[in-house]
Amino acid sequence: MVTLLVVLNPAQFARSVAGFRLWSVPAVVGLSTLYYLLQGLRWQPLLRAVGVRLPLGRTLLLNLSGQATGLLPLGELTRAVLVSEATGSEFGAVVATITVQELVYTLIIIAAAVPGALGHPAAAEGILAALAGTVMVLLILTNRALFRAVIGVVCRMPLVHRIVPQAERLQRDTVVLLRRWDTWAWSVLSIAGAMVAITLFWLVVDSLRPGFLSWQDAAFVYAVSHVVGAITLSPGGLGGFEASVAGLLIAVGADPGTAAAAALVQRAADKGLATLAGLVAFMIARRRYSFAGRDLFRRPAASG
Repeated sequence: MVTLLVVLNPAQFARSVAGFRLWSVPAVVGLSTLYYLLQGLRWQPLLRAVGVRLPLGRTLLLNLSGQATGLLPLGELTRAVLVSEATGSEFGAVVATITVQELVYTLIIIAAAVPGALGHPAAAEGILAALAGTVMVLLILTNRALFRAVIGVVCRMPLVHRIVPQAERLQRDTVVLLRRWDTWAWSVLSIAGAMVAITLFWLVVDSLRPGFLSWQDAAFVYAVSHVVGAITLSPGGLGGFEASVAGLLIAVGADPGTAAAAALVQRAADKGLATLAGLVAFMIARRRYSFAGRDLFRRPAASG
């Protein structure tokens, strides 16, 4: 991220950040908060579907607590660790709920990018490929024959075959959720969350350079960067997301300073605020559930 600043003109970056519309800050904070509220609301019916009974308020609290480690390796699974510790539920079943939630969310984000991508023919094929890839993952998880074929290939890879039993348990739990009608019915909350995330990104860019980016183009840039961050396998998409945002904004006409500022301000508005709020939420949750600080950093394998 430091390299991004150095390469993309630090002086111009500083001027762009200095020009950020301060009156947009409350809206940015509100949208970021709303996104994680919707994420927690969406998680509640998935948890109930695997037998985890938590009052809605505590689901929201633990979901937010898990964001404290969102920028660390495997940090996105911390909320599963906390729910498992708090309720005694099977860790694998809780992970399946997050798997389903993130797959459906990614599918929605990519679909939202299609209209904007059509205005950029060079990138449209990539968006359609990402959409097809996400659908393929869903098919593999829900079709036993396809899943066994993939596992057959994985078993031939050195070391990777050790995770096959866990993968099979995850697949069984995931397919049960994906075949429930209410999983798809409650996905309306995932749609709302995707709209909020895209609007947050659009507002950040618009506050740096008013009128430059349409909402459709914001959806396109955000979706591509979301996928790039995911496939880099870095914690929270760190690095890959920012580089993609900056590159795509430059490609659609932004100056390098604005592009870098948008990438880093977006990160601060999303994961930055979520990390701080997550730490506060965890301090509250630890009183209710007697968590120790190490519960935020416990490796998932140790909780299974």
